[in-house]
Amino acid sequence: MRVAVWGGGSLGLLWADRLAGRFPETILITRTRAQRDEIEARGLRVTGIDGACYHRDLQVEWAGSERLPRLDAVFITVKQRILPRIAPRLAEVCSPSAPLFLWQNGLGGERFFLPYFSPGQIYRAVTTEGALRKGPADVCHTGSGESWVGPACGGDFSPVVERLIQELSSESVPIHSAADLRQRVWEKLAVNCVINPLTALWKLPNGALPERDGFSSRMEEILGEVAQVARMEGIPLSVVELRKKILSVCRRTATNRSSMLQDLDRGEPTEVDFINGAVVEIGRKRGVPTPHNEHLTRLIHQAEGGTD
Repeated sequence: MRVAVWGGGSLGLLWADRLAGRFPETILITRTRAQRDEIEARGLRVTGIDGACYHRDLQVEWAGSERLPRLDAVFITVKQRILPRIAPRLAEVCSPSAPLFLWQNGLGGERFFLPYFSPGQIYRAVTTEGALRKGPADVCHTGSGESWVGPACGGDFSPVVERLIQELSSESVPIHSAADLRQRVWEKLAVNCVINPLTALWKLPNGALPERDGFSSRMEEILGEVAQVARMEGIPLSVVELRKKILSVCRRTATNRSSMLQDLDRGEPTEVDFINGAVVEIGRKRGVPTPHNEHLTRLIHQAEGGTD
């Protein structure tokens, strides 16, 4: 089975290493030729959570290549804003029943694939692990955690997905199946609504966030709005439990720089519209005011160099 990881960012490199250790035909598909060339020349350098380093030889190609092989399953780890651009390309190179695993932060990514794939092929994935890309061919596992996979549009797991999860799952790679991921998706969204924008605006690694003056009050304001919106969507969220989860994530991924902070550091657009902005959009539809999430969305857009 040829499994692809589409996207050579932090999480993509981490999963490319893991998949290649179990599926020899694994291929990493990068956005640029330059990253492909560097990984081809050097291999992938991986630093484990214990600090040990090793190199992984890896099949790699870039997204614009005309030589992409037929893909039997795809881990999609690019930013959410990239999904509309890659969906038609994936439709060209995937086998007819290939499952797609969407690892993006935020909500709504599956809608970009429904014009090209059947609902049963699309899976959501949620992780609490942390990774940092230190270079085009260099990734560091910065935070231990767990991952869950479930059908994005309901339905049963395909045999291919069951095999993937079974062969990947281990003590070092805790990945699980979940028939209904909505609760975990919203819990992860709530965590991201706090950690991503605040670390990005305050220029802090995750571990420094709880020590920042004003953090606790901002966290309560953000979580209160997310919980209200989620309740209107039929998802019960406990602010008390979310608070514990956020502090745990900050502790376990202390050295990690959030994806939103990394985006701003690189001068790239963030995913704020799919995180805090998604809460604002759903809140408007449901008649729930979300002034704190709306303010954060505006501040991040200003930091990107836009207006609002």
